[in-house]
Amino acid sequence: MEAVVLKLLPLDPGDEGTQRCRLGPAALSLLGARIGAPLRISVPGGCCVCTAWPRHDLADGYLQADLSCSTAGLAARHLRGLSLSLGRLQLLPCGQLRAAAVRVVLKSAALKKSTPRALLQETITELLRNVYVLPRYVVTVAPSPENPVVYIEILSASPLNEGAGLITPQTSIKIKEVIPLEWYRHLSEDTAKTSVAGLDDVRKSLKEMIDLPFRFPKTFKRLGLSVPNGVLLIGPPGVGKTLMVKAVAKELGAYLFGISGPALHGSRPGEGEENLRRVFEKGREMANEGPTILFFDEIDSLCPKRGSSSNAPEDRIVAQLLTLLDGVGSEGKMVIVAATNRPDALDPALRRPGRFDREVIIGTPTVTQRRSILQLLTSDMPISAEVDLAKLAEMTTGYVGADLTALCREAAMQAVSHSSLDSAKTETMISMGDFQEAFKKIQPSSFRSAVGLTECKPVTWEQIGGLEDVKLKLKQVFRQARANTPAIIFLDEIDSILGSRAHCRTGHGVSERVLSVLLNELDGIGLKVTERRGGKLQLEAQCQEQSDGERKLEFQETLNKDFMVVAATNRPDMLDDALLRPGRLDKMIYIPPPDLKGRLSILKICTKKIPLDTDVSLQDVAALTDLFSGADIENLCKEAALLALQENGLEATAVKQEHFVKSLKTVKPSLNIKDLEFYEKFSNQELAS
Repeated sequence: MEAVVLKLLPLDPGDEGTQRCRLGPAALSLLGARIGAPLRISVPGGCCVCTAWPRHDLADGYLQADLSCSTAGLAARHLRGLSLSLGRLQLLPCGQLRAAAVRVVLKSAALKKSTPRALLQETITELLRNVYVLPRYVVTVAPSPENPVVYIEILSASPLNEGAGLITPQTSIKIKEVIPLEWYRHLSEDTAKTSVAGLDDVRKSLKEMIDLPFRFPKTFKRLGLSVPNGVLLIGPPGVGKTLMVKAVAKELGAYLFGISGPALHGSRPGEGEENLRRVFEKGREMANEGPTILFFDEIDSLCPKRGSSSNAPEDRIVAQLLTLLDGVGSEGKMVIVAATNRPDALDPALRRPGRFDREVIIGTPTVTQRRSILQLLTSDMPISAEVDLAKLAEMTTGYVGADLTALCREAAMQAVSHSSLDSAKTETMISMGDFQEAFKKIQPSSFRSAVGLTECKPVTWEQIGGLEDVKLKLKQVFRQARANTPAIIFLDEIDSILGSRAHCRTGHGVSERVLSVLLNELDGIGLKVTERRGGKLQLEAQCQEQSDGERKLEFQETLNKDFMVVAATNRPDMLDDALLRPGRLDKMIYIPPPDLKGRLSILKICTKKIPLDTDVSLQDVAALTDLFSGADIENLCKEAALLALQENGLEATAVKQEHFVKSLKTVKPSLNIKDLEFYEKFSNQELAS
């Protein structure tokens, strides 16, 4: 029987919906099947139950099958161009069913309300008459304007042992559940867990916000707790906001209705508001079937700040969305989730309590998170043993998930390109060199965004030569900072952006305004997000009505010690006195030029990777570099290496003492006695005061 191969052909139009499969007489004889006997046909996409019938032309070697009763998801496209062995066809024993329980799938949620139960029962009984079924199989109904039913899923049948059951007019059919088509498709989707690496803490936070109201809505109501109707995801582009929502929805079994903000806009006036109302109406219909998430992606494009005369259509959409958000029930059946990478562009009214009152920030992945993402991305890639994912994670500062995906894809393309050029290679492997080439084309996108935090590549104390006293002072400051704060804001060249108000002649310069903003931030750094949403006058009015104890308690609650500000400058005289007072930048550390011991230490660090000749005396070079800064010494070492290459070309193997001596004639110190005296004098004055 296994040797007989049947080629699958399209079904004749007259056999559609009849549950017939057409076979040649030889195949019917080998199966031992009488006309009308039930057969189970196994194909790569699933199985179906058909009744055996001869072909009209009696030709052997062909098979035509109607899929009106099959496993979920099996479609005619799965049979195109296939050939099956006769062993894939199984003759089933059969018997009449006394009872069956079914789930009915309707075209839309609106039909569920408008179709009477008695009429639906009559329709189902008629549609299933004389149909052979198996448990968990789905009967597909031919579409027609008067028929609201799309699918009938057989939940159970009795009596049923190993064979197929025939539904007759005497079979008692019980409708267990009636659901709309969209919800059925949601239930039929692949329930495999979506892989999201490096965002476990965000996933847990978002899951709790959405899951608890779904599971315990009555408990929330009884305890007087507000159900979070809206959650706002904030993060730079490509960090995984949309993927995170999809993963959480799949994990919770919730229906996810995704809407792109720009897709709601229409060409005629009022069309955008109408589309928005339809979205919420559909969400409510789905919420009647089970937990539902309305997800607005790129919501900043849908709801920008109101007030501009040219944004009248957008203003109406914002007003409509605010009204719809206020009308979302508190039963916890539907949660609104939105994502944006421009939170400051959103209308403030959206972020007040009762609307998008919960915010989850997804920052740029850290080095540990990047390593997890790379492990996930390369799990199915043929990477060589030399590829160090930990090193790649360190090299990808500022890369978000989308950047890392593009990096791995580009590395794979490089490997394929090299493999096509090398005919000796039998297997394509992605090497570390392929990733290095990919770095030239894929740049981090988060550096172009104002949202999210990026960490700098760590620098150890050992990489800084000399300055032992300064290191000790800095260590003490940062040890204190580490005990109170988890983050540091570093303002380099602070004199170039701030300056002093004494040097501003008009009193209204840009530097002065920037200075005023910074002074205010330093005095109230880390105010809570809820205060930022309110107006300043309103907050002050509220404080006037509070007692001294309440104001003190509120101040302690809102003041945040999560940040420490560190600034650097080589023009301390240009800074405003108000910036240097206690409570702001109140700790000053003077970093002097390296002494002899420090210069020797810097030389050792700078020449660590430079091959030196035996005649090189770093001690002598250090003695000749008085008034050289660390950058000057690094430049000196590079110049000496270049001289060695110029003299000996590619045959150069080491840098000699004479190269350092020659370099000293061209590389001059950037420091001078006059500047050093000024810095020391300024530092002593500050310490004395």
